[in-house]
Amino acid sequence: MPEFWYDITMSFIGILTLLGIVLTWMIFRRTDRQPSLLLVLGGLMTAGGFTGVVLFREAANSLLTVLILTGPALVAYSLASGDVVKVSGRLMLQVSATLLSLLLAGHHSTVAVDIVYAGPFLAVLLLMNSLISSGLAGELREKLLVGASWMVVLFSWTRYLTGGTPGIREAAIVALYMVPVAIWVGIAVSIYLSSVEHTWPGKLLNVHAERSPGEMDEGLHER
Repeated sequence: MPEFWYDITMSFIGILTLLGIVLTWMIFRRTDRQPSLLLVLGGLMTAGGFTGVVLFREAANSLLTVLILTGPALVAYSLASGDVVKVSGRLMLQVSATLLSLLLAGHHSTVAVDIVYAGPFLAVLLLMNSLISSGLAGELREKLLVGASWMVVLFSWTRYLTGGTPGIREAAIVALYMVPVAIWVGIAVSIYLSSVEHTWPGKLLNVHAERSPGEMDEGLHER
C-alpha cells in the first residue's frame, strides 16, 4: 500500500479520534460523573502524537513517541478517576488481545512504531466501553459500540498484513479501524445531541416548578 494513501487515511482517523474524545468528555460533563480536563489533554496528545508518527514513521522523534504513549495514559487516568469506565470481562479481554498483537511487531513497520500504535487503540477501546457502561447509549447503540470495539481489536492484529499494491484486502483492513471509530463518533454525537434536547427543557420545567402560581401568572401577563 502506498504510504501516502495509508498515512492520509490514518491521520484522518486521528482527527476523528480527537473529536470522539472531546464529545465523550462533553457527554459525561452533563452527568454526575465528571472526567477531568486531562481527558481532553490526553486526546490532544494522542491525536498529535499518532498523526506525527503516522506521517514521519521511522523519522518520528522521541517527543512524538512520548506524546502517543502519555496521551492514552492520561485518557485512562481521567476515565478511571472520574468513575466513568467500568472494568468488565469484555474490556479486559479486548485489552489483553490488543497487547498480545504486539507479538507481531516489526512485520508492518519498525518495532517501535508498531508498539506506539497500540496506545491509541487502547484509548479508543476505553472510550467506547465508557459509553457502553454509561447507560446513556440505549440497547441498539450499545450493541453497535460492542461490535465496533471488537473491530478495533481485530485491526490491531490485521494491520500487519497491509502493504504492497493497494487493493480490496488493504482497504478492508484499514476499514476495520476507520469504520468503528466513525461509529463511535457518530454515536457520541447522537448521545450528546439527545442529552442537550432533554437537559435544557428539564431545567426550564424545574424553574417553573419552583415558582409560585402567582409568580407564573405575573410572568404570563408581562408577556
